[in-house]
Amino acid sequence: MAEIELRDVPLFSEMDENEVAGIRAIMQEMKFEPGQIIIREGEPGDLFYVITEGQADVIIRDADGSDIVLHKAGPGEFFGELSMLTNAPRSARVRAIDDVTTLALERAEFFEFLRAHTHAAIDVLVELGGRLHENDRILRSMVSRNVNEIEEERMTFGQRVADNVADTIGSWRFIITQTVILTIWIILNVTAWINHWDPYPFILLNLALSFQAAYSGPVIMMSQNRQSAKDRLAAEIDHQVNTKAELEINNLMRHIEELESRIDERHAELKNLIGGEKMKKRASTKVRKTQRKTSK
Repeated sequence: MAEIELRDVPLFSEMDENEVAGIRAIMQEMKFEPGQIIIREGEPGDLFYVITEGQADVIIRDADGSDIVLHKAGPGEFFGELSMLTNAPRSARVRAIDDVTTLALERAEFFEFLRAHTHAAIDVLVELGGRLHENDRILRSMVSRNVNEIEEERMTFGQRVADNVADTIGSWRFIITQTVILTIWIILNVTAWINHWDPYPFILLNLALSFQAAYSGPVIMMSQNRQSAKDRLAAEIDHQVNTKAELEINNLMRHIEELESRIDERHAELKNLIGGEKMKKRASTKVRKTQRKTSK
């Protein structure tokens, strides 16, 4: 995997050579082997990483404990910014796919870098918003299971037979076939073209139809019960989708509010800093003017 220079990373692309050299001097190079964990869920977010070589998976665990790959990061991409911005524990695990080289920046230096470079702060926010949107899409697809596929996996042999019987009895093909058979049966026994095997009032025919009704009724009820269970499963999945969506929207809103609050704080600090510099310049100008008048 080819290595990327720090200047080629979009986050630092608008910096001049001196600024790139300065930020590179305070970044620590860290190397990871294939399969090695770079950051873990729940640990404090004290480092911000930029990948210069290799690829890594950003992974979370679902409710069943299974690993879900949210994002595959490559050269020029970064991670670890969310927990640093929100001051919360890591929400995901990052694992090296191959040999990975990163440049790490500590929390205080990361914030100082964002204060000094507005374009980089905007890039971080844009990347963060894109990842939250992608995570929401992945979580929704995890919950939105196909009810038909789930039912197909759960169905027993008896349930399959019941569905086939119910589908057959509830079709025009069955009605037409049965009508033809009954008509022929009655005509042959009334006209006596052949020996009577079921003379009027067709006791054998009534017995056969009674057997059919006695068995088809329970079988159809079995199929209807299975359909009711399928409807309940669909309603449960819809509820899970709505719950997940609500949670993710709330999380997204909370992250956005935290980011806006921090941006406002940084903006206020920047204004105070600029105001202080202006006051110093004015004071120094007044001192020089006073000195000139005194010298005269």
